[in-house]
Amino acid sequence: MRKFIKLLSALLIIALIFNMTGCKKQDKAQKKPQTSQKTEIPKELTKIEKDIEKIISEAKKIKEKPSSTSSKKDSDKDKKKETSTNEKSWKEIEKTVKDIHSNWNSLNPIVTKKGAKLNLINSMSAAINDLTLVANKKSKIDVLIYANGVYKYIPELEGLFSTDPSLDIKKLKFYGQDIDFKSEIQKWDEISKDLMDINSTWQTLKVKLPKEAKSTAEKFEVSISELQKTVKSQNKVLTKVKAEVFLKNLKSLEKVLEPKK
Repeated sequence: MRKFIKLLSALLIIALIFNMTGCKKQDKAQKKPQTSQKTEIPKELTKIEKDIEKIISEAKKIKEKPSSTSSKKDSDKDKKKETSTNEKSWKEIEKTVKDIHSNWNSLNPIVTKKGAKLNLINSMSAAINDLTLVANKKSKIDVLIYANGVYKYIPELEGLFSTDPSLDIKKLKFYGQDIDFKSEIQKWDEISKDLMDINSTWQTLKVKLPKEAKSTAEKFEVSISELQKTVKSQNKVLTKVKAEVFLKNLKSLEKVLEPKK
């Protein structure tokens, strides 16, 4: 009987020790910090994004129509100055497009390894090629539209490395710029599609915003509503103005979401 009690006691002690060891392992597992899914965005992708913004900025400087002046002498002088400024911008655009090709060549295998779908890879390559062709033709509005066409894929590519809310900001930026540029050539069907995408993306982003962004978010939401009303009127001048206000308010929202240093 005593042997049985001793054996039972020993088994109970072993069971207790095993249970305590298991709990400690479980506690350690629970306390172990979760590894973030966010990884560093490749420098090539960041450079392509900056280069697209640079091309858009340079294209906006280009004046396609000569300024009206009071005298022929002044007019000739202004035309020469304008031509010089335009040539400088076109050279900068041409150089920057080549840089995009170079960086995309390096980035392609990186995003492929990260799981980028073939359709995304091909779409980005086609967009860069299209931009190259229109830049060669020196059409300001086409360069603006097609540079933004490359920008369209930036959020999706960055999404392979991050799930940051700023990706939705970049999607909204693409739609806003698309409306801004395409209002010039009155592509109302495409602009209407952009508005639908704006609403969809905004609903996704809105629930992610912190409380401190409430005021800025409300202001931005009004700019969406105003833009919608203007697009319905199909007035290209007013649509361009409202699109610019939309982009300005979007930039303010982006600043609110920037991490505090």
